[in-house]
Amino acid sequence: MPHSVETFLKLLGGAASPCALVSLGLFLAAKRPADDGRKTSFVFTAIKLVVQPAFTWWMAARVFALPADVVDMAVLLAALPTGTGPYMLAEFYQREAQVTSQTILFSTLASLVTLSLLLLIMQRHGI
Repeated sequence: MPHSVETFLKLLGGAASPCALVSLGLFLAAKRPADDGRKTSFVFTAIKLVVQPAFTWWMAARVFALPADVVDMAVLLAALPTGTGPYMLAEFYQREAQVTSQTILFSTLASLVTLSLLLLIMQRHGI
C-alpha cells in the first residue's frame, strides 16, 4: 500500500472515535421531549449490563467449558457499557439515534456500579 494512502487511513481511523463522541455529545445536548424513548433506553441498558454478561458467563463456562481466566475476560468485556458504534449506525441509517444515545449515556453511568460489583464478586471468588 502506498505510504500516502496508509497515512491517510491511519489519520482517518484515529479520528473516527473522537468525532463519534463529539457528535454523540452534541446530540445529547439538544433539547427534546422529556420521555422520548427513555423507558426503552433503560431496558436496553439493563440488558446490556446484566443480561449480556450473565448470558456470556453461561455460554463460556457451561456451554463451551472454556478455561476460567478466559471466562472471566469474556464476562468482563461483556459487562462494559455500550460504545459509540451503535450510535454511529443509528445516525447513519436515521433510526432511533435518541434511544441509542440515551442507552450509551445510561449504560456508561450505570456501569460504574455494575462493573464495580462485578470486580468485587470476581475478587471475592479469587478471580
